[in-house]
Amino acid sequence: MANTAHLPASSCSLATGSSTTTRSRRVTMAAVGCAPGGSNTHRRSVGLFLCRSSSTAGAQGGRRMEDYNTAMKRMMRNPYEYHHDLGMNYAVLSDSLIVGSQPQTPGDIDHLKNEENVAYILCLQQDKDIEYWGIDFPAIRSRCKELGIQHIRRPAVDFDPDSLRSQLPKAVSALEWAISQCKGRVYAHCTAGLGRAPAVAIAYMFWFEDMDLNTAYEKLTSIRPCGPNKRAIRAATYDLAKKDDPWKEPFENLPENAFEGIADWEKKIIHDRIHALREA
Repeated sequence: MANTAHLPASSCSLATGSSTTTRSRRVTMAAVGCAPGGSNTHRRSVGLFLCRSSSTAGAQGGRRMEDYNTAMKRMMRNPYEYHHDLGMNYAVLSDSLIVGSQPQTPGDIDHLKNEENVAYILCLQQDKDIEYWGIDFPAIRSRCKELGIQHIRRPAVDFDPDSLRSQLPKAVSALEWAISQCKGRVYAHCTAGLGRAPAVAIAYMFWFEDMDLNTAYEKLTSIRPCGPNKRAIRAATYDLAKKDDPWKEPFENLPENAFEGIADWEKKIIHDRIHALREA
């Protein structure tokens, strides 16, 4: 049986260099079961959660995590770490959106359905990301189908801001559509839930909710400490808003705070282009 527990943001399992043992001791809420058949009548409030399902770490898991975290620190230039051995972890952002790490087992899908009322899963991983961790992806997809969860893939290259920039519009389009269906929460994930998936959620809040980029960024990272690439989000915003502008200046020549806010008319252009991507 898997267990889930609430983690305060200041002691989440992603953001420090402390040991796994210390992290495990910092779980502060009594665990509640997340076995198949659990009730979906109680949606947890905003916060960070850890689902202790059967991990797929295996004998080589420690080396994989070390290599992955080394690459993440080098390429993303932030201190955050992914601890695959602790199981799936996620942050509830709202009644419609959850951001987290990759589901590792079909039991994680049961948990998302039964405990969090998830109706859609948006996966930002490439095939090689899933294979690296030894995830039985067909089993994950099969369990989604059995439970009536729609699984959507919008892959982007891990640790690659240019790939993130180019894929953000399609990923946000899928997220916005899923939320608009009002059938349940959307679980957006990449591998660690620290880069690609948070960036998609922030871009969605920036483009479709009444907040600027910095407000959206602060809202998410205050709940789930992480370091998604803000420049990639600004660049994707520029790409959408200025796509047909023959006089536009190259994004690389713009100030560092360019496109941290957008006018109402620019937001309408972005909405129209995001909606058009549903059929693309």
